[in-house]
This record gives sequence, C-alpha cells and structure tokens, in this order.
Amino acid sequence: MRTAYARSLTAKLTGTALMGGILLAALANCGTGGIAEAVRPQAKTAAQVMGGDDECRDVKSGAKPLVVDWSPEKRADLEVAMREGVAIVSYDCKKLDLLTDCKADGSYGFKAVILKQQLIRLEDSNEIKANLPLSGAALVAKLSAELERGATLDLATALVGKRMSTRVSVPRGELKGRCDGATHFLRGAGVGAFVMQTGEKARVATAVEVFSAGAGAKSTSNKMSRQEDGSVDACKKAVAEQETPPPGCGGLIRLELLPISEGAATKTAVADDEGQSCAAGLVYANGKCTKLTSTATHTCAPDDVPDCTAQCDKNDAASCGRLANTVLKGGDAAKATSLFEKACGLEHGSSCSNLGALQLKKSDAANASKSFEKGCALGAAVGCFNLGNLYYEGVGVTKDLARAASLYQQACNAGSADGCVNLGNAYDDGEGVTKDSARALKLFKRACEGDHGVGCTNLGAMYAAGTGIAADVPLALKTWDKGCTLGSGAACEYLGKRYKAGDGVTADPAKGASYLTQACKLGVKTACP
Repeated sequence: MRTAYARSLTAKLTGTALMGGILLAALANCGTGGIAEAVRPQAKTAAQVMGGDDECRDVKSGAKPLVVDWSPEKRADLEVAMREGVAIVSYDCKKLDLLTDCKADGSYGFKAVILKQQLIRLEDSNEIKANLPLSGAALVAKLSAELERGATLDLATALVGKRMSTRVSVPRGELKGRCDGATHFLRGAGVGAFVMQTGEKARVATAVEVFSAGAGAKSTSNKMSRQEDGSVDACKKAVAEQETPPPGCGGLIRLELLPISEGAATKTAVADDEGQSCAAGLVYANGKCTKLTSTATHTCAPDDVPDCTAQCDKNDAASCGRLANTVLKGGDAAKATSLFEKACGLEHGSSCSNLGALQLKKSDAANASKSFEKGCALGAAVGCFNLGNLYYEGVGVTKDLARAASLYQQACNAGSADGCVNLGNAYDDGEGVTKDSARALKLFKRACEGDHGVGCTNLGAMYAAGTGIAADVPLALKTWDKGCTLGSGAACEYLGKRYKAGDGVTADPAKGASYLTQACKLGVKTACP
C-alpha cells in the first residue's frame, strides 16, 4: 500500500540536515544572537536560584526533576495517569503537583537501556531543594541540624529504561478535564530501582554499596528512614527488546517535563540528548543540579564552546556530544566525527547515532550499523530508527524485515514518531510482522499525536477508507488538516481533491484550490496546476 501510506525516510535522524534523507540528532538550545540575544532576560546567579524560599527557579521551558521523594500513593497516582493518557502537572519554583483529573490524548511506551547505576549525593540544603521540588524544603527542615554537621542525602539509582510519549507539544486547547493551573505535560520518565537515605560527607559511598545494604538497612539519620523502590537484582534482568520493565524494577526515578503550549500544534524539535537542563546559574554534574565550581566536571550549555571543550577534555560525555554538534554546524565533519567517537565511547547514545549518520554519509554502512546499534542500546530512539531502516533496506546488514519491525517498535516506544510510522506501515502491509490493520491505525495515531505529518496523513487515509476502524470521513478530514498544517503535502492534496470534488464533504472549489496550492508548494507535483 505504498501509494497511499508513506514511510519515514531511510537513515533519517532528527535535527540538522546533512544530505538528502540523512539528518543529525538535535541537541537542545543551540544557537543564540540577533534580536533574541538583545531581549534575553538577565540570568539569575546560583545564589539567587538556590537561595531562600522566596527565590524561584525558572522552569517554564521544562525540567527533569527527581521524584524519588514522592509517597507511594502519589507515585501510584502518576502511574495511573500515565496509563490513561498523557499526564499533566502544575509545576513552579515552589511545588510540583500532579493534576489527576486532567490529561491529554496520548500514551507511553517503554524502551529498555543498558543498566546504569549511579550514586547521586545531595550535599546541602540548596541541592536538596533544587533537585527534589516536591518535598525538598520539608526534608531540609527535618534534616537541617544533621546537614550542618556534614550529613548528606544519598540516592542510589539503577536505571533500566524510559517510559516515553511521542508527544512533543501539548496545546492548552487539547487538555481534557479539570486543568486549572496546568503548566507542563509529562513527556517521559526514567524507570528502575532506587534507594534514598542519609549519608556522611566525609565517607565515600557507591551505588552498589547503598543497594547492597538491603531492605533492613537504616539511614544514618534518626529523622529519616531509608526509602526505596524496586530491586537492583530485578533490574539486571532487563532485556533490550522488552516492552515493559522487569517485575520489581519499574519505579519512577526522574521525570521529563515539557511546557504546555498556548498555540496550535506545530512541528516541534525535541533534543535526543542525555544532557540535563538546570536553572540559570546552576550546572548538571554527577546526576544533580548544583553550583558551578572551577574544578568539578559538569555538562556544558550547548552553545558554550569554551566550556564544552573544557568539559569534554574532562570526559563529560554530553559535553563532547554538544561540542561535536556545534563543530559540525561549523562545517568541520572530521573533527565532529572524532568528538562523536569520543562521546559514543563514553556511552552517550545520541552521539553514537550521530556518528553512524556521518559514517553512512561516507558510505561506511557496516560501521554505521554498529554505531546505530550502540546508540539504540543506550536509549537513543533515533539510533533504533536508523538501524531499522538499514535492516529494511538491507544496507550494511542482511535485509531482515522482522528485525526492522522490532527496531521500529523500540524507536516508537522511545518516543520516535518516525518509528511509529514505519512500524504502522509494517503492520498495514504485513512486512516482517503479521498483518494487523487495527494495530497499524493505533501506531499512526501515536505518530500523529507526536505531530508527525506523515502519521496524520496515513491515519486520515485509514479513517476515510474504514481500514481497521469504521469509516469516518469527517474525522479523516480533521486529521488530514492537522497533517497539512504539519507540512505533509500528501495530506494537503487529499483535502484539496476532496473539497474540489465534494467527495464526502460539501464542495468548496476555492478551499480545495487553496489546499492544492499548499500541496504543490510542499513538493507534491500531482497537486500543481
């Protein structure tokens, strides 16, 4: 059904264009200057950001807060909200509240990653409040005397994957339910196991040590009990292609929040970058947002070349990836390749995918497939998607449609609308999987929810034809209109021909001509006069 349903491009990555069909994984917040620079608000200092209760951190652009301090009941509420749609929260400098009666259309898939254990040590009251927005202030009040005597709050994490939605934007008009105060939606969440307890600044600790202490262990503080969720042994049973975390290893650790938009749906670029964003005046280091020091290794701001260079020299993986992206934009592909190689060696997933794109550009498909495979294993959706395309086409690997479909599934579960489109095509055509039109429709719906024009085009075609669902032409027209707005020429053409001929809709030649003109501008030759 290739004439009606489009595939996402072979070897497509998200971000900066390199050549026809090959793109590069984007890194967040790249590029400054011009008018935007002139009107940029003055950045707050670290002292202002992490000061008293009256000081606020700017979270309007989104954040990735830890949620290990949530009560079991509140965590259960969030898990329920994620099963019923896209979860919505109210988040500002003083609170993070789940709006249980508010949601948006969408769903979450699970993408496993290579097990990563980490010890995150919050060393003072400022770090606790900055990284635990729900109850940080209360914890500080409870532990203030012990913190002054050198106590720390230690968090051991074992990350096995992420639950991700394809949604990259949620317009306020699409919220459903009681949504007063809604500010952000949950794009995704890191899952696994964790233990949180107090420690001692003078005593070195490791994640393995904290986990191995066992459930009977006690916190060093007499005011705080050991808090934990899941088992690191259970986490070790995670398998890359599983669509759910192993039993006993599904605890929510860190959220990825994006702001609710005030306008209509638009094509939005979301970084495929493991770097963590912090408030102005703070940096991300060792799993937490903290004050900048002259010696500590941290993740650089994407557009700060000197700092990215310095931090990459100290082996910060995300900084190497961000520096490589900047260097590539400047036209130095050789240096960018070297930097991506270093970042990939430091297990930065999106850099492995970017390295594969550059290798593919040099016709080195064999090594490109290895780079994509590593990126996929590290959780980069674009790596899974690209490797799926290589298996679909038989480029650098033996053609294997079943393997391609499996990789598209991983990409889709990791939040790639491109992956959902190609997997939807596989189920619609029975390529590498058993033909299943109903599942294809659900996958195209996930892609369309993720503002993917091709996904909306294919979904609209299924609504119009009654494939996998009862025919619904008005819904098809609405879906195509979204696809056309998102830049799908095919969707614009379908609308134009329908309105011009009065096919399933009241004839409107002028409106039809307008859609066809837009389709022609988007490169659909059959729509041109």
